[in-house]
Amino acid sequence: MTDTATIRLRYSSVDGHADERAFSSVTEARRFAHHWIGPHPEIGGGYAVSGDGIGKIEARGISLAALFPPPGSAEPSS
Repeated sequence: MTDTATIRLRYSSVDGHADERAFSSVTEARRFAHHWIGPHPEIGGGYAVSGDGIGKIEARGISLAALFPPPGSAEPSS
């Protein structure tokens, strides 16, 4: 058994595209999420949606607040 927690993210879009990945670090998970829906999406009940409404991220093993910290907070460099 491993000590590393697994973070699972699922991206889906209105055109039917979907991609699910597992990450062992917050940095990598954040990079994936920000690539697909941007750094400051709209947060819903258990999901985050891009500003244009096209993409959605669902997360397991990490909070949406950890993936998408507020503007101006101490975010790790890419």
